[in-house]
Amino acid sequence: MGHEQQERGSGHLLLFPFLAQGHLIPFLNLAKRLESLGQRGGSGHRRLAITIVSTPRNVASLHRALPAGSSIGFAELPFSPSDHGLPPDAESADAVPLHAFPTFTFATELLQPSFEKLLTEIAGREGRKNVCVLADMFLGWTAETARALGVQHRMFLTNGAYASAVIFSIWLRPPSFPRSADPDDELALADFPDVRVRYVDFLNVVLNEDYGTDRSDPVVAYLCRMVSLHLRHSSGLVINTSEEIEPKGLHLIVKLSGLPTFAVGPVIGVGGRTATDDTAPDQDMCIKFLDSKPQASVLYVSFGSQSSIPASQMMELARGWRPAGVRSSGWCVHRWSPTGPRGEGRGRGQGVVVRGWAPQMRILAHASTGAFLSHCGWNSVLESLWHGVPVVGWPLIGDQLFDSRVLVELGVGVEVASGRCFGGLGSKGSERVRDVVETVLGDGDKAKDMRRKAAEMKKLARAAVGAADGDGKGKGSSVLAMERLVDSAFD
Repeated sequence: MGHEQQERGSGHLLLFPFLAQGHLIPFLNLAKRLESLGQRGGSGHRRLAITIVSTPRNVASLHRALPAGSSIGFAELPFSPSDHGLPPDAESADAVPLHAFPTFTFATELLQPSFEKLLTEIAGREGRKNVCVLADMFLGWTAETARALGVQHRMFLTNGAYASAVIFSIWLRPPSFPRSADPDDELALADFPDVRVRYVDFLNVVLNEDYGTDRSDPVVAYLCRMVSLHLRHSSGLVINTSEEIEPKGLHLIVKLSGLPTFAVGPVIGVGGRTATDDTAPDQDMCIKFLDSKPQASVLYVSFGSQSSIPASQMMELARGWRPAGVRSSGWCVHRWSPTGPRGEGRGRGQGVVVRGWAPQMRILAHASTGAFLSHCGWNSVLESLWHGVPVVGWPLIGDQLFDSRVLVELGVGVEVASGRCFGGLGSKGSERVRDVVETVLGDGDKAKDMRRKAAEMKKLARAAVGAADGDGKGKGSSVLAMERLVDSAFD
């Protein structure tokens, strides 16, 4: 057929994220990437319809983030948070108090009847072989529903491959730590004998000191069930990573799941509006502040949308990153507590505190940003790699602990502390912060090496999602994986 490609029919992808910003945003970005793939004529000129499934408030927010003329559609499922004792606007986890997160998580399973009705209607109208569900890790029941209706299903992991493999292994076959274990005691994982986990990291994953001897924690039990449903009923894993970033992690997740795996990342927003623009009134203030600072001199600090460190450790952190002699000329902090040094920092021109959503991609892209002190959520990790910014890691819970490992092994990160519920900054915390910030923002060999490696990872991350060049060759690994994903879903 020469350069011509045969029309390969149509397909309808239903994307269903968990109700949390850290999941909604990558699903939206995945939808945009899939839409772009169809527009470029990828995957044999297959026509793709793309629908994001969520609750009304989330749909409204995501819809506002689409560019004009986008063909991405939305389907709303009814959800009343107050029926579950949650705040009336709690359709996303960032609006849920931490103590109520279990209630919120369990409530999302009650969306199953509405989702089954929606999927039945679409499959009946378009043909079940022309529909495929891409659903979140936390929504394993969607795989069961899709299998019962004869519809293809894939799990989309918004986490990285390495962290997902380790977390799944801990949940499903936990290491048997004794209650008398020291925080730094290590045990190998049952699925991966060469991967060792510290007791303190294990505790920050399961959030229950009795887990392993008493597997009664309801949240972990729920997550185990969701993962098991995916592994039993889904036909593939779609992961927000790339072969270049996580070769070891991809090997582990394939070994654990036994499923076809599609590494399509980094799936991040690289321009246009975002789902949080309307709640980020301090965006221009941040950029003006960065404009006034020397190149690679500002430390950006954010612990994500759902959790943060205790106030006492936040103050210890603040004392540590601004001592005399540190090269840093300023700091930009996302969502500090009301008792933080907002007025002091602004008045002396040393820093900016953003109480709403920080324009994270713009901050990381700015030449004045020298490092990112991060909780190591996977979205933040990928955005750091995309912009070539070294990371000072303080992972708090769950997968973040193992995302930090990935950054350290890549040579672009250094860990200042680990853990929120267990562990943390430890004694002499401000001295530890000072030493790490000096290491990353300074002029020593370690800082230069981290900046060099970060620049290398920036090239690799962008190459992975690069389209074909002028002669039609040279597609990035993640573009090829995206095409294989679409072909596998409908062929």
